[in-house]
Amino acid sequence: MRYSLLAAALLVWASSDAARAAETVSTGTITLNQALDAARRGNPEIQVALKRWDAARKRVASEATPDKPRLDIERMYAPSGKTPLNGADEKAVSITQEFPFPTTLYLRGSRASKAAEVSEQVYRAKVREVLAKTRTAYAMLYLSLKSRRLLDENIELMRRFAKVAESKYAAGTVGGSDALKAQVELTKMLNMGVAVDQERELASAMLNASMGRSARENLGTPRDLEPGRLEKSYENLEAAAFARRPELRQAVLASELSGTSLSLAKSEFLPDIMLSYRSRKDPMRGRTSDAVLGLSLPLWFWKPAAMVAEASAEKEMAAAELEAAKLMTAADLRSAFVRVQTAQRLAESYKTSLLPQAESALTVAESSYQAGRSSFLDLLDAQRSLLNFKLEYYQYLADYEQRTAELERVIGEEL
Repeated sequence: MRYSLLAAALLVWASSDAARAAETVSTGTITLNQALDAARRGNPEIQVALKRWDAARKRVASEATPDKPRLDIERMYAPSGKTPLNGADEKAVSITQEFPFPTTLYLRGSRASKAAEVSEQVYRAKVREVLAKTRTAYAMLYLSLKSRRLLDENIELMRRFAKVAESKYAAGTVGGSDALKAQVELTKMLNMGVAVDQERELASAMLNASMGRSARENLGTPRDLEPGRLEKSYENLEAAAFARRPELRQAVLASELSGTSLSLAKSEFLPDIMLSYRSRKDPMRGRTSDAVLGLSLPLWFWKPAAMVAEASAEKEMAAAELEAAKLMTAADLRSAFVRVQTAQRLAESYKTSLLPQAESALTVAESSYQAGRSSFLDLLDAQRSLLNFKLEYYQYLADYEQRTAELERVIGEEL
């Protein structure tokens, strides 16, 4: 009777805890594609990167355009008692425009265009980063919910085991320790449930943040994940990574940008051009006009020389960063590829082999214990093995999604 009361109390606790967990999840479902689409549309980090790219594109026209011209209106030689506005004998209107050397103006526009392309790759890298985080959070939410349900099922299973142990104890065929062991195992599962509920809350908050929503907003139940199959060969993935990975493209464009900046620094040795036209009217000469062509003199040559030295150092730095980005891309690709394959194989192995065997072993152990041919420890061992195998199976499913997200981030596109 004492064991029955303890089991009832623990089961009430478990039921109320499971009910509280269910309250935080909406009754609908949410697919991975829905979560990814919501992240693309609503994630604020993506929107910030997009606006920066847009601002960089708008900057190209201003960099390739000369400064605004200058208009001068002159009134001179006004007699005493009159103002220049109504009594000036000489009147003139002039307009002046300063131009950088033509190649300098072109290089400025080219540099701004390259900078805009770099901003585009920063935006695309941010999209891949956010989508990877979204996919990871979705997988972790799926894992936590599956673990919670699995624990609830095993709580019911332990309840059945406890009843069997109590009936055998009442019949005098076993000692009271079997029922106590069942209660200890049940308490252990309840503690595991507390940790799983915490993981669910964390995953839910992360997924909401990736989708641009408040942390406490209800999410639908994730759809079941299946162990996928990587169809593309390693060679195809490598080609895609070196052609499309945003971080690598960013390093390539940064190297090109540094070359343009070096050319622009060298153009500082070239003179700027000033054109001016003036129309004048005075009592003695009548209406006349003047034109002026002016050139700046780069006398302080050490200033452009220092600019060239700085740009040269930056170009060498960009070349080293590009080489590092290539090496890192190759390493990241290999790592992500191996991890995806490993998670895929393990998930398939658990689904087709380990889980059916563990379920059969539990059925046999339960029948043997009821018939008195095995101990309660054998039954607990079979139950623990099945629970652990199922938890590990769901972990590998979530692992597969996370590793796939890493691989997609490396190759710069979805698989």
